[in-house]
Amino acid sequence: MNFFKFSLKAMLVHTITYFIFGIILSNIFDYQEIFEMEIIRDFMRSYDSPMIMLGPLLQPIRGFVFALGIWPIREMIFRKKYGWLILWNIIVVFGIISTPSAAPASIEGVIYSKLPLWYHFIGFPELLLQTLTFSLWLYFWNRDRI
Repeated sequence: MNFFKFSLKAMLVHTITYFIFGIILSNIFDYQEIFEMEIIRDFMRSYDSPMIMLGPLLQPIRGFVFALGIWPIREMIFRKKYGWLILWNIIVVFGIISTPSAAPASIEGVIYSKLPLWYHFIGFPELLLQTLTFSLWLYFWNRDRI
């Protein structure tokens, strides 16, 4: 498989999983109401912001960035029996929990942001389910083709 085909798959898988889990969990946890809370509204855009509507449309770019990061280690991931778990572990550890920015759900976010502790954890179901589904889908779609 060449990088072009792989990147298209990563873009598609990321965009679809992001959209599905974003819709489901934003409704379950009522993100719109949460984003309007006092300290949260200073951090997050309101639901009627054009950027919120643009977000899902820009996800193929993030999928392409994922493809760039995964491509050099593709053999380690797609040729192993539990390669999906390796990929998911990398995303969770470096992309969520230990990201070097003060992002919600990250160690740095808990330490350096003024966001309440509950806010850091409310996004975990979406983050973990979306990245798990992304890792599984991308792995099974590519495991015999790399």
